[in-house]
Amino acid sequence: MRETLKNLVVLVLLTNCAISPVLAGELLRDPTRPYTPAERKAAAAPRFVVSAIIVSNDRRVAIVNGRRVGVGGLVDNATVVSIEKQRLVLETNGKQMTIGLRDRTARQ
Repeated sequence: MRETLKNLVVLVLLTNCAISPVLAGELLRDPTRPYTPAERKAAAAPRFVVSAIIVSNDRRVAIVNGRRVGVGGLVDNATVVSIEKQRLVLETNGKQMTIGLRDRTARQ
């Protein structure tokens, strides 16, 4: 009886030792992993990216989202309203937005 109780205690302790790391993994963070904030705010990728603008006396062309477009052209359902030296004006859904060449930010 005493031997059976001893074996049972050993079995429980061994089982506890085997399960503890698995359960602890849910509660403890691995110290060797790089720190990442719990709530990472991913920056939204710009919908329109102006890579280049060419303005001359006889033509105005821009590279938007990797495609060459002129005034009146379409880029992802947006119409090119005007092309200037440092910015592009697009119209989509009745709203106009200006996209700068340098900072690539859209302003409505």
